[in-house]
Amino acid sequence: MNRTNTLTKALCRCLRHSALGGVAAAFAFASGPVFSEVDSEGIEKMPELVTTQVQEKMGINVAPAPDERRMYVVDPAAFDVLSKVIPIDGNTGKYLGTIDTGLLAVPMSSPKDGTLYIADTRFDLFSRWNRDDFIAIYDPRELKPLELIDIPNTRSGAMVHRGGSAVSQDGRYVYSYQFSPSNAVVIVDLEQKKHLSTIETPQCWYVHPTGERRFAVRCRDASIVQVTFDENGKEVSRTQTKPIHEPVEDPTYNDPAFDQMTGEMFLVSFWGKVFPVNFSGDEPKLGESWSLTTEAERKDKWAPGGWQPLDLHSQSGQLFVLMDRRAKWAHTSESREVWVFDIKTKKKVKTIRLVHEAACIAVDRADKPYLYALSSHDASLGIYDVETGALLFSQDELGHEPRLLVKHP
Repeated sequence: MNRTNTLTKALCRCLRHSALGGVAAAFAFASGPVFSEVDSEGIEKMPELVTTQVQEKMGINVAPAPDERRMYVVDPAAFDVLSKVIPIDGNTGKYLGTIDTGLLAVPMSSPKDGTLYIADTRFDLFSRWNRDDFIAIYDPRELKPLELIDIPNTRSGAMVHRGGSAVSQDGRYVYSYQFSPSNAVVIVDLEQKKHLSTIETPQCWYVHPTGERRFAVRCRDASIVQVTFDENGKEVSRTQTKPIHEPVEDPTYNDPAFDQMTGEMFLVSFWGKVFPVNFSGDEPKLGESWSLTTEAERKDKWAPGGWQPLDLHSQSGQLFVLMDRRAKWAHTSESREVWVFDIKTKKKVKTIRLVHEAACIAVDRADKPYLYALSSHDASLGIYDVETGALLFSQDELGHEPRLLVKHP
């Protein structure tokens, strides 16, 4: 292979990954040694150089302000202690930079002003010794850390899900799910910049903001517990629904489709059954369940599948689900299609065929939404026009094994 081309490609990759965050070392190449080639007669020929004009002042690019098409790709790198959060501008498909984070970090975009919060875990000696859990506050344009808020060192160590941490709709509180030493929700006041309290939720996990100083958790018996707390983080009331589904025979995915702006949630089982819940009132309201598939489709082995296999677009009343033909218990494998359902009629209205299989999907909140389909195996993201199903943009090299999409509310 031509060594100049190889070096050029390496330089391009370096420039791409240093677009934001202050890395400028790639420009040093222009002053380094240059490879040359020798022709058949032994005459040395110099290749064209990849050069850049010298800047008087170095600077850092600034990302556009986050809007409804801002998306965050999370690469937990298969439980590596250093993971990445990668912001994507859905308007252009551009890779905006990389935020280096710790173990199983979960980003959260504030519904109030787009400020980026990341629930993070670090260790003194890379992967060992003293552990420190915290909420990091980031500028969503310069992607730089602004402040840290200390929290108990009890963050869940499970693979990342959107319910691992969340910001309340008013932007006042962060909720972080705790697994050990007990199931609980850590409450952080973002105005006071401090941990307020930890509210235990035995045998219930993940957390979803459902109102002013109120959150919901899903429990082992398939019920939902909703907790209200006061300004000091002290529990005021707690309600619990009946079981929504049969937890053993019809288990649901850990990552439901949820819109905290409207209070709508849709849980989907491994076998394709939908269980609606509405949190817009004082207490959760359970809706009538329905199936994603017809009898003929079930016989043909169509079922949902992926890690983050569904999302909701409340403005159009549409539910998006990753679907494929699959064997039983292959519910986490990537899928080749996205089926779009009208949540009022409970009917499929569209099929979007993906260029690459995907493990995760998200739909932005624009009036004419885009669909974001993330492949963990290929570390690539496809952005599709929902109306036409056309692939608009594609990004690859998104870390080691990206596993989550988090959108701006």
